Amino acid sequence: MAPSTILITGSNSGLGFESARQFAVKDSTKKVILACRNPARAEEAQKKLEELTGKKIFEVLIIDVGNLESCRKAAEDLKEPVDGIILNAGGAGGKEPKKVTKDGVMFIFSINNLGHVLFVDELMKKGKLQKGGSVMYVSSFAARGESSVGAAPPPIETGDLEEFKSVADGTKFANNDTYTDIYGAVKLMGALWTMSMARKHPDYRFLTVDPGMARGTQGAAEMPVVQRYFMSAVMAVMQWIGKAHSVDVGAKRYVDVLSDETTYKSGVWYGSKKGLTGELADQVEQCAILGKESAQDAADAATHAFL
Repeated sequence: MAPSTILITGSNSGLGFESARQFAVKDSTKKVILACRNPARAEEAQKKLEELTGKKIFEVLIIDVGNLESCRKAAEDLKEPVDGIILNAGGAGGKEPKKVTKDGVMFIFSINNLGHVLFVDELMKKGKLQKGGSVMYVSSFAARGESSVGAAPPPIETGDLEEFKSVADGTKFANNDTYTDIYGAVKLMGALWTMSMARKHPDYRFLTVDPGMARGTQGAAEMPVVQRYFMSAVMAVMQWIGKAHSVDVGAKRYVDVLSDETTYKSGVWYGSKKGLTGELADQVEQCAILGKESAQDAADAATHAFL
């Protein structure tokens, strides 16, 4: 069944905002919770969504996924259980993605993975994720590599606990500042975490979705200026030649996958069958490590080592 109460992190703009809008117009949706860091921007997004959809089904939940105490408080503050969660917040990590936080992990790992994992753990403990509910982690093509944009697969060698801990705390990248290596490895760990959770918690549905090359997201907003303008130019060209799509198409992937339990199974990462847009397929065909249960559990254990 399609979820009726959906919580979306990072929903004040980009893919999160558009997926909130698309869910709101579905008859099966009773409530959409905008889980955002900035109260003013969240309230602005709520007002705009109400105007666009003509519905008063939006609520705001304040959460900073880069702050573990904020994640715990958000889980406590959530008023009622949800049956659909989209872990969409995160991004490039600003100008210092490798900066180590007080929790001992890179900032880019904190905002993409660590906070989300804790938040889901807390919701499950508190009974605020309904049995049979779905949790969707938003990954990226960088987690498997994509030759068409010059992104190599992330440099994961053994896929064991120690290697994944070194990804989280940044020691693996002490002499490597290649953005796609760092971001890709972080997003790969998130995808592997969902697969481990799917096996450990069969009463829930855990899966990963790559929104594809979606032009108009906020993912590059905090990148250094040169990288930001470069990415903007690349995205414009990619969409013009048909190798990228708009935000509404990327957000529709969230909605379709979360809503269709028959087609989209727990424990799978769904992304483009080929390239960066088009038909969805199981990404294990393009990223073999996804099929290794030992790697899945190592990514989960490495993340929890910092909680």
